[in-house]
Amino acid sequence: MRTITTCLLIAFACLSLSVSVSGVAKAEEKAKKKPDPAKMFEKKDADGDGFLTLDELKKGMKGKQLEGAEKRFKRLDADGDGKVSLEELKAGFAAGGQKKKKD
Repeated sequence: MRTITTCLLIAFACLSLSVSVSGVAKAEEKAKKKPDPAKMFEKKDADGDGFLTLDELKKGMKGKQLEGAEKRFKRLDADGDGKVSLEELKAGFAAGGQKKKKD
């Protein structure tokens, strides 16, 4: 009886460890999936001028993403020049997509 109990305890300990390790692996995988603003910028900057236009930003978007593209573009375009620089895009990612406060 004692042997069976010991075996069961070891089995549960291994199972718990396995669940913990898989949870850590999932968390690491999720962290890796965060979009890289520089890579996204490079991919979307079709004409290579160092800025994103609204049309370039919209390219590849569908559905609800496309519907909110103009609002997102206006939030990202911090200086209001009608185009988004890499720095503005990085700042937008750092803000986590939060809306600008109105003065």
